Amino acid sequence: MTIHLSRALLATTLFAASVGLAHAQPPAAAAAPPAPAPLVIKQVKPELFMVTGAGGNTTVRVTPNGLVVVDTKNAGQPIYDDLVAKIRSVSTQPIVWVIDTHHHADHTGNNGRFLAAGAKVIAQTNLAAELGKFTPPPNNPAAVAPAKPSQTYETSYTINQGGKRVELKHYAPGHTDGDTIVWFPDLKVVSTGDEFVVRATGANIDYAGGASVAGWIHSLDEVLKLDWDTAIAGHGDDPYPRTEVVTFQGKLKTLLSRAKAAVAAGATRETLMSKVKTDDLWAWPATYWDAGRTAGLFAEAGGR
Repeated sequence: MTIHLSRALLATTLFAASVGLAHAQPPAAAAAPPAPAPLVIKQVKPELFMVTGAGGNTTVRVTPNGLVVVDTKNAGQPIYDDLVAKIRSVSTQPIVWVIDTHHHADHTGNNGRFLAAGAKVIAQTNLAAELGKFTPPPNNPAAVAPAKPSQTYETSYTINQGGKRVELKHYAPGHTDGDTIVWFPDLKVVSTGDEFVVRATGANIDYAGGASVAGWIHSLDEVLKLDWDTAIAGHGDDPYPRTEVVTFQGKLKTLLSRAKAAVAAGATRETLMSKVKTDDLWAWPATYWDAGRTAGLFAEAGGR
């Protein structure tokens, strides 16, 4: 009887100890966040490619003795390495030129890495000044400003690389005050940066960065005078026809027309956006029309 009780007691003690050890184990490590989706490169036309993902779209023009690259995506060594790997999958030629379409960090983030690798980075003059105003976003306080271009231009610039012509155009302040449209005349393609985007939230009117809706409309008027049939948008998964750019510009025209009508009817800065219908244009988030954007549109619409 005593032996049986001792065995029972021993079993109970061992069980309790095992439970205690189980509870004493450190919790399992949290699963690592999923790696960002790899970039995707796709051919647009012979010797012309676009790379989607990790920020704004990148355009790659292949020539017999060097590459011209448009926009460098969000900053980061992994993104840069992935972008270069995608570029190397279509050509081993050196990257000679990098063009910035505007100053936003999702288009200029890896400028410094391309400069360090020996490329020339070119942009419209105002872009460098805008980069000088860079402040880290609240969700990334350690972020630093993208590197400034090594070369700038005022209204137009032509790159002749490997017997191919690439034309840079700045017509007016639009999405920002330093926008560049890149035209590949032999292929009839334009790379627009964010002067044309395909996404639900649509146009980003960066008044703090020198934007102008009227100037944007004018700039797209000039773009539509060029000889091209395909556009690579600043955001959007595919190349697009001219009709998409016309539709986009039409929404800008509608926005400005409605704002002017509202101001003429007595809308104030504070009441403007309650008087302007926008839900049939783009799905701007509720916080989009903050005080700065509202003030900018109010002034463009003739408000005082």
